[in-house]
Amino acid sequence: MLDKGVKWLAEEAYLLGQNHIYNGYLRLYNRSNEELSKIFKKYDVKNKEVLTVLASSDQLFSCFYEGAKSIDTFDRVYATLYYYYLRKWLILYKNKFYPSIDFFENGDKKIYDLVCKIEPKDSKEREAKLFWMEYLQLNKFKADQYFFDVADVNRDAPFHHEMKKIKEIFNQKLNFTCMDMLSVIPIRKKYDVVILSNMLEYVHDVKGLLKFRDNIESLLKEDGIAICSNKKYSNDSSEHKKEVEVLTSNHLVEDASHQYYESLFAHKQDLAYSYKLKRM
Repeated sequence: MLDKGVKWLAEEAYLLGQNHIYNGYLRLYNRSNEELSKIFKKYDVKNKEVLTVLASSDQLFSCFYEGAKSIDTFDRVYATLYYYYLRKWLILYKNKFYPSIDFFENGDKKIYDLVCKIEPKDSKEREAKLFWMEYLQLNKFKADQYFFDVADVNRDAPFHHEMKKIKEIFNQKLNFTCMDMLSVIPIRKKYDVVILSNMLEYVHDVKGLLKFRDNIESLLKEDGIAICSNKKYSNDSSEHKKEVEVLTSNHLVEDASHQYYESLFAHKQDLAYSYKLKRM
């Protein structure tokens, strides 16, 4: 992305907060609010080729820690790439997995000072540095709630006690594609595991579900699975039933095994569930 484009994106993120506007195509998660440790016990990614939503980068780090053979990432929000680099810098140079809560509430000039000292290794890292310098200067060194969806729960993730191990991921190149699962996707590779998080929670119309279905089918290997998690509606709700009916109307079948936990949204909710290709 050209420098002007990066600065424009930073200004747009800043204006969201100034005008108290929520924009799903610019908002980021500071951390996952999923039960990632439990999810990765249910689903094995070791030695698997994985495609995961980038989001807060927690899913990426978990896949790496759990021994995935290869990991590609995607997100419809391009700024998730910039947050990945911010987390990279905090992990490598401050031994911190996440920005402090002060960063979101009051501002943290130490993060801005860290960004200024970064010597980018490639064009994407340079983009990220430029973005954060521009945005943090505009917003008085903090990231507000209109740019970040700040998780108010502290879920455990597989990598949380393995700082040294996670630092190794930055020796590898990040493979990131900005794409929307409700549109035409450019990826032609097929995967053992596709991690979708709670993306389907925001798809309510049949047309969108059909496009989502077709994209999942195109991404999965013959024995591959697509993992969904942290849905706000329970598996016996009308929304979930409609989702399953549409997604299984062609070549997909829903995973029949369920593992429940108590959540804020439902008394009995799936930890995670998956779709796979029907055996022909």
